[in-house]
Amino acid sequence: MFELFYIPAFRTLFAAQIIALIGTGLTTIALALLAFELAGNQAGIVLGTALAIKMIAYVFISPLITGLIGNNYKKLYLIVFDLMRAFAVILLFFVNSIWQIYLIIFCLHALSAGFTPIYQSVTSEILKEDSLFVRGSSLSRVAYNLENILSPTFAILMLSFMNYSWFFIGNTICFLLSALLILVTKFPEIHVKKMEFTPIWKKAISGIVLFLRNRNLLAILSLNMVIATSGAMILVNSVTIIQGIFGLSESKLVLAMLYYGIGAALSAMIVFIISAISNYKLIMLAGAFLTSLLSLGSSFIQSYEALLISWACFGFLSSLILVPIGQILREETDIKDRTVIFGAQFSLSHACWLIAYPLIGYLLVFFGLKVSFMIIFSIVLVATFTAWFLWYRPKGKLYL
Repeated sequence: MFELFYIPAFRTLFAAQIIALIGTGLTTIALALLAFELAGNQAGIVLGTALAIKMIAYVFISPLITGLIGNNYKKLYLIVFDLMRAFAVILLFFVNSIWQIYLIIFCLHALSAGFTPIYQSVTSEILKEDSLFVRGSSLSRVAYNLENILSPTFAILMLSFMNYSWFFIGNTICFLLSALLILVTKFPEIHVKKMEFTPIWKKAISGIVLFLRNRNLLAILSLNMVIATSGAMILVNSVTIIQGIFGLSESKLVLAMLYYGIGAALSAMIVFIISAISNYKLIMLAGAFLTSLLSLGSSFIQSYEALLISWACFGFLSSLILVPIGQILREETDIKDRTVIFGAQFSLSHACWLIAYPLIGYLLVFFGLKVSFMIIFSIVLVATFTAWFLWYRPKGKLYL
C-alpha cells in the first residue's frame, strides 16, 4: 500500500485530505459544544436539524455542482471550494444565534458536496491501475475511520488549554493548507471531446440519470441502503442503547464507537488483499449478506460485551462494501462522465442516510431493540438480494 506514496500527485492530495479531515473532525466536536452553549438542553434538536441540513445539501447540491462543472478546471474548483470552506468555518467563530449555525452549516456542506466527488474523480484519474485505485480507496477509508477515532482524543487534550471556539480557527487553517497542497499538485491531463451545449437542468441531473440507467450502478444504490440502514443504527441509537437501556456511562459509549471505527479501519486495510482471491462484487455482496445475519444476531444482544463485538463487526463489514464502490463506478463509466457519476453516488448514498436516520431512530423508540434489529435484518436482506439480482441475473436494458 505504501507504494502509493511514491506517486507525487496522490501523495499531496492525500495529505490535503488528511489535513482537511482533522480540521473537520474538530469542528464537528466544537459545533456540538457551541449548540449546547446557545441552546442548553435543546442542543440535541439543534444538532439534529444541522445534520438534516447537511444531508439535504449533500443530496441536492452535489449533482448540481458536478453536473455544471463536468471535467473542466477541476484543480481550480477544488482550490476555490477549499478557500470558501475556510471562510465559512471562520464565521462559526463569531456565531451568536442558532439560525446562523443553520445557514453556515448549509453553505459549508454545500461546498463539501462539490469538493468531495471532484476529489474522488481526480484520484481515479491519478491512480490508473485498478489495484492502485483500490488501495487508494482503502487508504482514504482508513483515514476517515482513524479521524473518527482520533478527533475526540485530540479534542479532549486541546480543550484542557484552549476554548472550543479556537477549533474553528484551526479548521480554517486546515482548509487553507489543503488548498495550498492542491495548488502545488500536478493534475493529470484529461482530453475530453468538446461537448454540445446542454441546458443547465440536464447537466444537473445527468449523473443521476446515468446512474439509474445502469443496472450495475443500481446495485450500488441497493448496497448504499445496506450501509445506511445498519450504520444509522450505530450512529443514531448507540447512546440510547448503551446509556438508556444498559444504563452505562458516556465512556462506554465512546468505547463502543471506538470498536466500530477500529473494525472499519481494519477491514479497509485488507480489502485489496481479499480482492486478490475474489472479485469486488462478491466481496461487497458477502459483506452485505453477513450484515443482514449480524443484524439478526444483534437482536438477541443482552450484554455490553456482546454489543462491542457486534459493533466491531458492523464496522468491519461496512468497509467491505464501501471500499470497492469507487472501483465499480470507474469500471462502469467513461472518463468524461466520471465526475458526474461520483457526484451522483455522493448524492444518492446520502439520500439513503437521510431516509435511514429518522427511520432507525423511530424504530427503537416505538418497537424496542429486538424488533428494530429484526426490521433492519429484513431491509438489509432485501437490499442485498436486489444487488445480487442486478449483478448476476440475465441483463436486459433498463428503461429509466
